[in-house]
Amino acid sequence: MTRPSLTLLVVEDSPEDRHTYRAFLREDRENDYTFLEEEDAERALEVCRTREVDLVLLDYHLPGMNGLKFLQRLHEGHGRTPPPVVMLTGRGSEQIATQALKSGAADYLVKSDVTPESLFRAVRNTLERERMRRELQAREAENRRLMAEQQQLAAVVANSSSFIGFATPEGTVRYINPAGRRMVGLSETEDVSHLKVTDLLPTEDLAWRDAHIIPDLWRQGRWMGEFRLRHVRTGDLIPVQHDVFLVTGAGTVPTVVASVSQDISEQKRQEKESRQRSDLEQYLAGIVGHDLRNPISAIHLSATLVLRRPDADGRLRESMNRILGAANRAHRLIDTTLDFTQARLGGGLRVVRKPLDLHELTRQVLSEVQLAFPERRLELAQEADGLGEWDSDRVAQVLGNLVTNAMKYSPPDTLVTVRTRGEGQSFILEVHNVGEPISPELLPRLFQPMKRGVEEGSPERSLGLGLFIVDHIVRAHGGTIEVRSDPERGTTFTVRLPRSPLL
Repeated sequence: MTRPSLTLLVVEDSPEDRHTYRAFLREDRENDYTFLEEEDAERALEVCRTREVDLVLLDYHLPGMNGLKFLQRLHEGHGRTPPPVVMLTGRGSEQIATQALKSGAADYLVKSDVTPESLFRAVRNTLERERMRRELQAREAENRRLMAEQQQLAAVVANSSSFIGFATPEGTVRYINPAGRRMVGLSETEDVSHLKVTDLLPTEDLAWRDAHIIPDLWRQGRWMGEFRLRHVRTGDLIPVQHDVFLVTGAGTVPTVVASVSQDISEQKRQEKESRQRSDLEQYLAGIVGHDLRNPISAIHLSATLVLRRPDADGRLRESMNRILGAANRAHRLIDTTLDFTQARLGGGLRVVRKPLDLHELTRQVLSEVQLAFPERRLELAQEADGLGEWDSDRVAQVLGNLVTNAMKYSPPDTLVTVRTRGEGQSFILEVHNVGEPISPELLPRLFQPMKRGVEEGSPERSLGLGLFIVDHIVRAHGGTIEVRSDPERGTTFTVRLPRSPLL
């Protein structure tokens, strides 16, 4: 068995006495010792500051400093817990012994009375007391730490905005924090020890609690979910989200049932309002999609029939063409509104993928846009193949919106450039125009509905619902859309679409 190794500092100006102490202690069969020796008190104090010393054997009579002064300096300037000291003196003096012990010496021996046994005993007892003292200090420090943690935890519980409560496994309430008391209508000073957990629950919900919450809690040690509480003063029911768990003591048997809960009344109110808004949007969408589309379709059909009449003169035809144009714009407005409503309802836009050549579709859309802007210059560059699976009508919406915006919101004498290219498993569409850039403050909100690309009140870049729907179409295809806009390089919208559905 390995014996403990201890470092002893012998502070003694007599070489003979140092030799005697070494010889005595080397007979100790319980410990191994490493001896450090100093004749000078100042150097000995430096050793105590810089080395790990387990015990000091100190001569009372040292050149330039007696043992009492050494003890004072040791305790004042060590900077860490000083090692214990056994003081030795050449003559017995009860007064010196008392002063030494009061000054911090652990033991006191008269040199003439020192024997191996007495030295063993003094060293062992001193080391044992030092060990016990340090253990006691460690326990006290740990107790202080635990006390501080408990105080901090108590402050967190008391100041939390959540309901925090404890009950016995049998269901007797032991504690409810201030926020929990306010939630269920208890005063801050009211004694809760007479309450049962069931006193805080609606009677009609107890059967569900017993059938679902209690079994899960005891089987898994925790239950999380929504369950109502009852206000003890008014009887009002409070929707609450609970985290209920068992707390065990020293063994494995639960001693406390704890609950951390949140009042979700406001969340429930907002959810109700959201459902009401959704119902209203669906109702309005039905009105727009059916009640308005039918009369507009009738207007469109009537105007078309009038134009087919052989006796329609030029003035009548001009009027009918204006009516047809207005009807077509109304149809587009209805389609945009329905798309907006569908996107806002959270289901996203529906896309029907079919094999498609996006290069060809781009050329078709650009030829239609060019007819609407015959005076503008439009350039198309295409690279690699454009084959993939996309919804042609939806992608045409994206192309038409982006190119039309570029035409509308750039100087009339400038070029609008469209680039399409295949790139691995993706297809890239870029629409670029020069002119006034989009404000950096507005870029993050550009794809939100009813947002403008310039400051409020400006006649330019009124984007309305268009980019909102464009963004949803791109995302419905599993793609991305980005915009870069600055005075030097102009404005570029970049759409990246996967060629096939993402798995």
